Amino acid sequence: MRKLTVLAMCSVIASPVSPAYAARKAGAARAPLLVAVTRCRAITEPAARLACFDESVAALDTAETRRTIVVVDQQQVRETRRTLFGIALPDTGLFGNGEDLPQIEATLASASVDDFGRWSFVLADGARWIQTDDTVIARRPRANDKVLIKRAALGSFRLSVAGLPSVKAKRLN
Repeated sequence: MRKLTVLAMCSVIASPVSPAYAARKAGAARAPLLVAVTRCRAITEPAARLACFDESVAALDTAETRRTIVVVDQQQVRETRRTLFGIALPDTGLFGNGEDLPQIEATLASASVDDFGRWSFVLADGARWIQTDDTVIARRPRANDKVLIKRAALGSFRLSVAGLPSVKAKRLN
Protein backbone atom coordinates (compact mmCIF):
# COMPACT_ATOMS: atom_id res chain seq x y z
CA MET A 1 0.00 0.00 0.00
CA ARG A 2 2.85 2.37 0.81
CA LYS A 3 4.50 1.95 -2.63
CA LEU A 4 1.21 2.75 -4.31
CA THR A 5 0.79 5.97 -2.32
CA VAL A 6 4.31 7.19 -3.16
CA LEU A 7 3.80 6.40 -6.85
CA ALA A 8 0.52 8.32 -6.91
CA MET A 9 2.13 11.29 -5.20
CA CYS A 10 5.04 11.33 -7.67
CA SER A 11 2.71 11.29 -10.65
CA VAL A 12 0.72 14.22 -9.26
CA ILE A 13 3.87 16.23 -8.62
CA ALA A 14 5.34 15.47 -12.05
CA SER A 15 2.23 16.35 -14.04
CA PRO A 16 1.36 19.94 -14.99
CA VAL A 17 -1.60 21.61 -13.35
CA SER A 18 -3.54 22.03 -16.61
CA PRO A 19 -3.01 21.88 -20.37
CA ALA A 20 -3.07 25.69 -20.47
CA TYR A 21 -0.26 25.79 -17.89
CA ALA A 22 1.76 23.29 -19.95
CA ALA A 23 1.30 25.39 -23.09
CA ARG A 24 2.54 28.53 -21.35
CA LYS A 25 5.58 26.70 -19.98
CA ALA A 26 6.45 25.26 -23.41
CA GLY A 27 6.38 28.65 -25.11
CA ALA A 28 2.80 29.35 -26.09
CA ALA A 29 1.86 30.73 -29.48
CA ARG A 30 1.66 34.48 -30.01
CA ALA A 31 -1.63 36.33 -29.66
CA PRO A 32 -3.65 36.20 -32.91
CA LEU A 33 -3.84 40.01 -33.10
CA LEU A 34 -0.06 40.27 -32.93
CA VAL A 35 0.33 37.52 -35.54
CA ALA A 36 -1.99 39.48 -37.86
CA VAL A 37 0.25 42.55 -37.58
CA THR A 38 3.45 40.62 -38.23
CA ARG A 39 1.98 38.80 -41.25
CA CYS A 40 1.59 42.15 -43.00
CA ARG A 41 5.37 42.39 -43.34
CA ALA A 42 5.32 39.53 -45.85
CA ILE A 43 3.10 41.45 -48.30
CA THR A 44 5.24 42.96 -51.06
CA GLU A 45 2.72 45.24 -52.82
CA PRO A 46 2.88 48.61 -50.95
CA ALA A 47 -0.83 49.49 -51.02
CA ALA A 48 -1.92 46.03 -49.87
CA ARG A 49 0.80 46.02 -47.20
CA LEU A 50 -0.38 49.40 -45.87
CA ALA A 51 -4.02 48.28 -45.90
CA CYS A 52 -3.05 45.14 -43.98
CA PHE A 53 -1.13 47.14 -41.37
CA ASP A 54 -3.97 49.68 -41.03
CA GLU A 55 -6.55 46.92 -40.48
CA SER A 56 -4.50 44.78 -38.10
CA VAL A 57 -3.20 47.73 -36.04
CA ALA A 58 -6.75 49.10 -35.73
CA ALA A 59 -7.92 45.70 -34.44
CA LEU A 60 -5.00 45.58 -31.99
CA ASP A 61 -5.74 49.12 -30.78
CA THR A 62 -9.44 48.29 -30.31
CA ALA A 63 -8.60 45.16 -28.32
CA GLU A 64 -6.19 47.13 -26.11
CA THR A 65 -8.81 49.85 -25.54
CA ARG A 66 -11.41 47.20 -24.58
CA ARG A 67 -8.84 45.53 -22.30
CA THR A 68 -9.10 42.17 -24.11
CA ILE A 69 -5.37 42.41 -24.68
CA VAL A 70 -2.85 44.13 -22.42
CA VAL A 71 0.50 45.44 -23.57
CA VAL A 72 3.21 45.97 -20.95
CA ASP A 73 6.84 46.94 -21.32
CA GLN A 74 9.84 45.61 -19.39
CA GLN A 75 9.79 48.52 -16.92
CA GLN A 76 6.16 47.80 -16.03
CA VAL A 77 7.00 44.13 -15.54
CA ARG A 78 9.91 45.03 -13.21
CA GLU A 79 7.70 47.38 -11.18
CA THR A 80 4.96 44.76 -10.90
CA ARG A 81 7.43 42.08 -9.82
CA ARG A 82 8.79 44.43 -7.16
CA THR A 83 5.26 45.20 -5.93
CA LEU A 84 4.43 41.50 -5.73
CA PHE A 85 7.68 40.56 -3.94
CA GLY A 86 6.88 38.23 -1.06
CA ILE A 87 3.42 37.21 -2.25
CA ALA A 88 3.04 33.55 -3.18
CA LEU A 89 1.54 33.46 -6.66
CA PRO A 90 1.28 30.66 -9.21
CA ASP A 91 3.93 30.72 -11.91
CA THR A 92 1.94 32.07 -14.85
CA GLY A 93 5.02 33.14 -16.76
CA LEU A 94 3.73 36.71 -16.98
CA PHE A 95 6.27 38.32 -14.68
CA GLY A 96 9.12 35.82 -14.74
CA ASN A 97 9.66 33.52 -11.83
CA GLY A 98 10.07 34.78 -8.30
CA GLU A 99 13.73 33.83 -8.22
CA ASP A 100 14.61 36.63 -10.67
CA LEU A 101 14.32 39.20 -7.90
CA PRO A 102 16.44 38.02 -4.93
CA GLN A 103 15.87 41.09 -2.75
CA ILE A 104 14.20 44.48 -2.55
CA GLU A 105 15.06 47.69 -0.77
CA ALA A 106 12.24 49.83 0.60
CA THR A 107 11.45 52.54 3.11
CA LEU A 108 9.67 51.84 6.37
CA ALA A 109 6.42 53.76 6.88
CA SER A 110 5.62 52.38 10.34
CA ALA A 111 6.38 49.51 12.71
CA SER A 112 4.67 48.12 15.78
CA VAL A 113 5.36 45.30 18.18
CA ASP A 114 2.80 42.82 19.58
CA ASP A 115 2.55 41.33 23.07
CA PHE A 116 4.93 38.51 22.10
CA GLY A 117 7.69 40.86 20.95
CA ARG A 118 7.13 40.24 17.25
CA TRP A 119 7.15 43.18 14.89
CA SER A 120 4.77 44.23 12.14
CA PHE A 121 6.19 46.43 9.39
CA VAL A 122 4.38 48.64 6.88
CA LEU A 123 6.48 49.79 3.96
CA ALA A 124 6.06 53.04 2.06
CA ASP A 125 4.41 51.18 -0.84
CA GLY A 126 1.77 49.73 1.52
CA ALA A 127 3.24 46.22 1.77
CA ARG A 128 2.71 44.70 5.22
CA TRP A 129 5.21 42.23 6.68
CA ILE A 130 5.27 40.43 10.04
CA GLN A 131 8.17 38.91 11.94
CA THR A 132 7.88 35.12 12.21
CA ASP A 133 10.80 34.31 14.51
CA ASP A 134 11.77 35.35 18.04
CA THR A 135 14.88 37.35 17.14
CA VAL A 136 15.14 40.55 19.16
CA ILE A 137 15.59 43.76 17.17
CA ALA A 138 18.28 45.88 18.84
CA ARG A 139 16.53 49.24 18.47
CA ARG A 140 13.02 50.33 17.71
CA PRO A 141 12.48 50.68 13.93
CA ARG A 142 11.50 54.20 12.89
CA ALA A 143 9.63 55.65 9.94
CA ASN A 144 11.91 56.33 6.95
CA ASP A 145 14.41 53.64 8.01
CA LYS A 146 15.76 51.66 5.05
CA VAL A 147 14.47 48.10 4.84
CA LEU A 148 16.18 45.24 2.99
CA ILE A 149 14.16 42.08 2.35
CA LYS A 150 15.95 39.05 0.91
CA ARG A 151 14.75 35.67 -0.25
CA ALA A 152 15.88 32.92 2.09
CA ALA A 153 15.64 29.13 2.16
CA LEU A 154 12.44 27.23 1.37
CA GLY A 155 10.43 30.25 0.28
CA SER A 156 11.08 32.28 3.40
CA PHE A 157 12.29 35.86 3.68
CA ARG A 158 14.77 37.79 5.85
CA LEU A 159 13.98 41.42 6.70
CA SER A 160 16.57 43.88 7.97
CA VAL A 161 15.78 47.39 9.20
CA ALA A 162 18.45 50.11 9.10
CA GLY A 163 21.29 47.61 8.65
CA LEU A 164 20.45 45.69 11.85
CA PRO A 165 20.60 41.88 11.88
CA SER A 166 17.70 40.42 9.93
CA VAL A 167 14.61 38.62 11.19
CA LYS A 168 12.48 36.04 9.43
CA ALA A 169 9.40 37.68 7.96
CA LYS A 170 6.27 36.91 5.98
CA ARG A 171 4.26 39.23 3.74
CA LEU A 172 0.61 39.71 4.69
CA ASN A 173 -0.83 41.59 1.70
